[in-house]
Amino acid sequence: MRHVPLLMLALLVSPPAGAEGHYSSKTPYQPLQSSSSYEAAPAGYEPVQTQIVARHGSRGMTGAKAEQQLLKLWQQAQQQDALTPLGRELGPDLERLNAAHAKLGYGNLSQIGIEEHRQLARRLAARLPALFKRLAAQPGSVQVLNSGVDRARDSAASFSESLGAAVPGLVLAEPQVDRFTLYFHKLNAKSDTLTNPQDPRWAVFRHSQAYQAHQRSPELSSRLAAIKADPRLAAAAERTLAALFKPAFLAQQQLMKPLDALFALSDVYEIAPGLQRELGFSFDRYLPEDVAVLLEEANDAEDFYVKGPGTREQDAVSYAMAEGLLADFLAAAERRDTARLRFTHAEILMPFVTLLGIQGLSEPLPAAQAYSHASSRWRARDAAPYAANVQWDSFRNAEGRVLVRMLLNEKETDFKPSCGAARQAPGSHFYELSGLKACYAAKP
Repeated sequence: MRHVPLLMLALLVSPPAGAEGHYSSKTPYQPLQSSSSYEAAPAGYEPVQTQIVARHGSRGMTGAKAEQQLLKLWQQAQQQDALTPLGRELGPDLERLNAAHAKLGYGNLSQIGIEEHRQLARRLAARLPALFKRLAAQPGSVQVLNSGVDRARDSAASFSESLGAAVPGLVLAEPQVDRFTLYFHKLNAKSDTLTNPQDPRWAVFRHSQAYQAHQRSPELSSRLAAIKADPRLAAAAERTLAALFKPAFLAQQQLMKPLDALFALSDVYEIAPGLQRELGFSFDRYLPEDVAVLLEEANDAEDFYVKGPGTREQDAVSYAMAEGLLADFLAAAERRDTARLRFTHAEILMPFVTLLGIQGLSEPLPAAQAYSHASSRWRARDAAPYAANVQWDSFRNAEGRVLVRMLLNEKETDFKPSCGAARQAPGSHFYELSGLKACYAAKP
């Protein structure tokens, strides 16, 4: 790896200001391990292929509802002289957030989001310099795919531009949209037509339809309603709003239910860290620490059931649709002198991480046991923060044997425990590709 000045290294790995709060899946990205501490490839093996699937970077809110509702509530309280000293500060902060969104556009990448992918690309190039030197001599050997959604496209563009700058002479293939591997949670017959019954994407399509039916199911609706029915949230809403608005106003206002106002405040609290370059401040002071923890748990619970492992009784409905993406990874891993770069969303990363069987991020719960931070190790900020990524590096020896190393958010990560026989050596992070294919083909 080429020499990197200490100041530049600090910039590449340091988290943005305000990233240490309780932001669930809106947590800005930071790499979990430096490549200087990675296990060395076994003697005789050289890197021949690399691939990544990454969530888009930090962004603005996808819609104006939360900030606008809160602002209307605040304006009504202001007219009635019903604001506390802390409450008087909330309105101007919401107006600054609104102005930032007007300039940025709802759902678009923030400056931090752009930089997250630029830095991710630089670290990839620095990790595998010999491979990328060969790729630079083969125009089009680096493939770029995205979900078709603007923030995924923009993340791909930021990553690609940065990678090209880091590797002189590198010419990437034209970006392509692949909904079956990168937007599989919303496949539909009108946009995603398949004509060949033998096409393996039919299975992904069927899994997607089952998943969308599950999203509309009374069972899931009931479970999500139970999360918000937690009496601790009602008490937290009362206490949090009392710090912003006078009691008489809260008793008579009809614009927002207290719990709705609390979750709206949670939405702006979570989004602010990824907008630090645009805002320059956070909403942390409006949520007491214990309330922020409670809201993160509630948001994690929703993601756990909707996008993560869910319940044992669900029969993998929340993540089986990621099988096409896994098949794509396994196929790409055996190719020589290529790179495959994919850019997508949390709705893809969370099921994929579950399907991979990564310990702590893939275990479902019995239907009778409710998700909580005490009952499960699963956290949205670990499974899919902004710019979350799964990377596989392939290494080949003279005999043609291929080993694969997996990184989750740039940390060396084991494949599922049942793939242990594929390890190159006890305790190693390198796995034989043939063994991985057999392991993931086997039914649990």
